[in-house]
Amino acid sequence: MPTSDLTESLTLALRRLSALYAQLASEQSAEHAAYSKQDLHALDAIGLEGPLRMGDLADALGVGQSAATPIADRLEAHGWIQRVRSETDRRVWLVELTEAGRRAFEAEDAVRKKAMAAMLAPLSQGERETFVALLEKITGGEA
Repeated sequence: MPTSDLTESLTLALRRLSALYAQLASEQSAEHAAYSKQDLHALDAIGLEGPLRMGDLADALGVGQSAATPIADRLEAHGWIQRVRSETDRRVWLVELTEAGRRAFEAEDAVRKKAMAAMLAPLSQGERETFVALLEKITGGEA
């Protein structure tokens, strides 16, 4: 198959995969459905990476630091994060999850894992392993 056909097929498959994931992930708890995707993405970034500098949070969200500040403000208002001074550089402020933030992150993570399991369900175990390995290769990540 020519590269242009493969590119078109991949584009269509990724669109379908994204739509399927969005549909499955929409089963999130009613408590978290009221929060913006950006807030939940920030919660995820902090939950996965641990305490982050505001610049690192902005990078993880793909926004400028001035746009990350109101997101952090909302998360703090939700009671999900707190700002703390870095122990290694007292000039630096970090955002970290509170206990309520940790519970919210774990609830959202469970929804994501359930959605991923549903997406992988039609594949055999070998196909799942191959699929994940190929995605890791494409994204440069580790399994």
